[in-house]
Amino acid sequence: DDGFTYSGSSLKTRPTVVVVSYLDIDLKDKAYEVVEDHDGIAKYGVVRKEFDAFACTSRGQAARIGKWILYSDRYEKEVVSFTSSLDAGQVVRPGMVIQIADPVVAGERKAGRINAATSNSITVDDTASTDLNFGSGSKLHVILPDGTAETQLVDTIASGVITVRDPFSATPNVNSIWMLESLGLGANNIQPTLWRVLAIEEQDQMLYTINAVSYNEGKYAYVEDGEELQQRDATNLDVIPEPPEDLEVLETIPLGGTEPTK
Repeated sequence: DDGFTYSGSSLKTRPTVVVVSYLDIDLKDKAYEVVEDHDGIAKYGVVRKEFDAFACTSRGQAARIGKWILYSDRYEKEVVSFTSSLDAGQVVRPGMVIQIADPVVAGERKAGRINAATSNSITVDDTASTDLNFGSGSKLHVILPDGTAETQLVDTIASGVITVRDPFSATPNVNSIWMLESLGLGANNIQPTLWRVLAIEEQDQMLYTINAVSYNEGKYAYVEDGEELQQRDATNLDVIPEPPEDLEVLETIPLGGTEPTK
């Protein structure tokens, strides 16, 4: 009932300059590699962080460590905490990457429980509260009876029934989890957010509290090769509405009233 709880780090603790110390083989002494986040410096000023790269003897490796620290503190700054039932708590482990469809973040409900299922279709639990708009390339994620997640391309959606192009490897159980990743245009383009699990704690009544940190699958190419970091379109709350048209202005002049007493 509490949903998802999000928290982030303070701006004062996020470095914009990282100084990495390493062992220079040629000099046979400690050397330093400085890695800077120029956009962060322009916005927040110089926030320095020092890091001792143990057993590092390469300047290039020291630079990658510095870039990794800057990336982690700039983009992996958000942590989510939520309570799950037994079906997820049994299979989720620290280090796993999970997807979250939070209607508060997305602005639409795109996931729920399976009301009925066949080998290539599922019936959603609440059509009245769920946005089932989708576009070409949209995906349906389901949890199979063995606890694993499977993804198939969506073929059609009608009357709360989502049909996929290829059959599932096993028919999902009733009351299992489904999630729609819609890849339409504009507000219909909503993807789940990605998180890397940090810790799992068992609670009473077979409930599990899960803590995870934000994750981006393109971070390795961003740090190692300098490629542009792609962000997921996980919400429609930032979609700019169309400007109004055919406006009419009505001017009304109120009559009567009394002067204020002095």
